[in-house]
Amino acid sequence: MLEVNTIHFSLDGKKILDGISARFESRKIHGIIGPNGSGKSTLLKNICRIWEPQSGSIVINGVDYTEIPRKELSTLVTLVPQNTAIGFPISVFDIVSMGRNPHLGRFEGLRQKDREIIERALRQTNIYALKDRNINELSGGEGQLAIIARAIATEASLILLDEPTSELDVKHSLEIVKVLDEFKEQNKTILVSIHDLNLARNFCDTISILCHGKLFYSGTPEDAFSEENIREVFQVHMREYRHNDTTFLDFYR
Repeated sequence: MLEVNTIHFSLDGKKILDGISARFESRKIHGIIGPNGSGKSTLLKNICRIWEPQSGSIVINGVDYTEIPRKELSTLVTLVPQNTAIGFPISVFDIVSMGRNPHLGRFEGLRQKDREIIERALRQTNIYALKDRNINELSGGEGQLAIIARAIATEASLILLDEPTSELDVKHSLEIVKVLDEFKEQNKTILVSIHDLNLARNFCDTISILCHGKLFYSGTPEDAFSEENIREVFQVHMREYRHNDTTFLDFYR
């Protein structure tokens, strides 16, 4: 589904991504972890072509994404950004309907099919009852779910999420994880940068660790969260223990 081949990216003269190569398959949640400033958000922005690597290539469904027209690319890949604040009053329904824009012609309004897709996205994220509310009146978790519903409405097969559970309570974090699991069953490829390492350990199918702009590790969560990896990358020690088939990570200096 997605291949990242030796990409390099610099911003204002500072190298942020340094020769990263990885392959991400469909029907999996791929977690991307690393310290602050390691390049996680930058990698996602390169994959959705907000930015483009100075060298290397990004291939989606076997095609270099620079050969895919921008509008078509926006039907294939969508990003849920880290900052989802909306600076103007707008209803939840209208926010989610923006996900249909890549499928509409110029000046074309929503069709019945589009409205059905929007309503399905609202129901999938359990915010249908909020569809007429001003998004700025919602809680942080509800607002995040609305932005995820917008991503669902695009029908993109590659979904990128940048710290989707950041600053959310446990209830909304688990709701988002449930939605991501449903994405897998729809044959989608999910890449999620995540700061909650316990969440990443238990719910991601693969883990890629970034450190200083390089790919430090890519593989199974079991091997990713070794005490040696965590100590070298995050500069802390870690203990792992299990309870009722759930793995818990304990970090200490």
